[in-house]
Amino acid sequence: MLRGILQRHVAKIGFVVLLLYAAWIGWPYLVSIVVRDAAVTTWISIAAAPIGGYTTHSMVAGARIGADGRIATIADDNADMRDLARARAGLIQSEANFAAQQASVDGIRRGIEAREKHATGFASTYGADLDAAISGAKASLTSLRQRLKLAKAEADRLEKVKASGLSSQSAVDAAHASVAELDHQIADATAALARTTKRQSASGSGVYLLEDGSNGNAMFQNLADAKLRLIQAEAQLRQYAAERDAAQAIVDATQRFYDKSRSLDVIVPRDAMVWSLIASPGQAVQPGAPIASWVDCTVLLVDVPVSDVETSLLRVGSPADVVIEGERDARHGRVIVTRGAAGVLDTHDLAAVAKGRHPGIGQAIVKLDATAADIAACAIGHAAYVDFPEVGIFQVMRQRLRL
Repeated sequence: MLRGILQRHVAKIGFVVLLLYAAWIGWPYLVSIVVRDAAVTTWISIAAAPIGGYTTHSMVAGARIGADGRIATIADDNADMRDLARARAGLIQSEANFAAQQASVDGIRRGIEAREKHATGFASTYGADLDAAISGAKASLTSLRQRLKLAKAEADRLEKVKASGLSSQSAVDAAHASVAELDHQIADATAALARTTKRQSASGSGVYLLEDGSNGNAMFQNLADAKLRLIQAEAQLRQYAAERDAAQAIVDATQRFYDKSRSLDVIVPRDAMVWSLIASPGQAVQPGAPIASWVDCTVLLVDVPVSDVETSLLRVGSPADVVIEGERDARHGRVIVTRGAAGVLDTHDLAAVAKGRHPGIGQAIVKLDATAADIAACAIGHAAYVDFPEVGIFQVMRQRLRL
């Protein structure tokens, strides 16, 4: 009988121990479904200074970013402008080279115009002179041939008269000499006409021969040389124009860089909210120094403290029912991140952390679909109750007991 009493007491003690163990195992789960220890949150981002200087136009915590996306401006009145000065000096030099070369090209063009007029006049006069010379030579030949005919007739007449004794030998010789002289003149005139005709033919090919046979193309050669120099000068002018345009582009780029180095806005997405101001207005900052933190109110998350056992039962995509403080209806979300107690996300990553966060507690991040009212309110930090339908007390105990 005593043995039976002892067995009943042992059974009761064991049952009590089992209940205590189950309560100890399930206590974090029970607390999570009774206490709204989760928190509405979102990712937090840091806006850094792109340049060194002083902060101006800083927006206060809680302000919403406008259409320009500016959260603050970094100004530096002592920005280095040596690069800009060198770029401007290079542009001035390039413009001077271009202007000087343009003047040289214009001068060569005016010289070519004058030489072309001179060459055109020379060619016209040269052609007219040749035409006149040819006409004169032909007329002279006609006259000489007529005179030769008369001279020969006179010589023949004198020969006949001499035979009758009415003319002297000297008169006959003089007549024959006159015929010979006319033959010589006709030969010279014929040769001159041939040379003039040849010069006229050559002028049609651009070769101008003078009467002594020398080359008369000096002015045309000078004109060709001038046109060649013009081609070279225009090529140099195009090079200087390219250098001038490149120098102008360098000045423009350097000017933009200098303007940015003097004053540059820190840009974040439109409608974001300033979470905290790290650098106060007028504070000196170095490049890369944090200026302010901001949050994107279109991304609505819930930080849920869960036990490591419950964390192991959750997966990415697990459903979650969320009731936010002040609301009565549950929202439906999905788990996007789970972390064990040794590596939870804190305020370096999240704008707000759950109030139930303490050492030894894991973490689940649930994503909700933000409504227009949520985006407008951006209620970061509100408490929330979260239930995971796929995870219950019995699943937690089985996982803990490895059953």
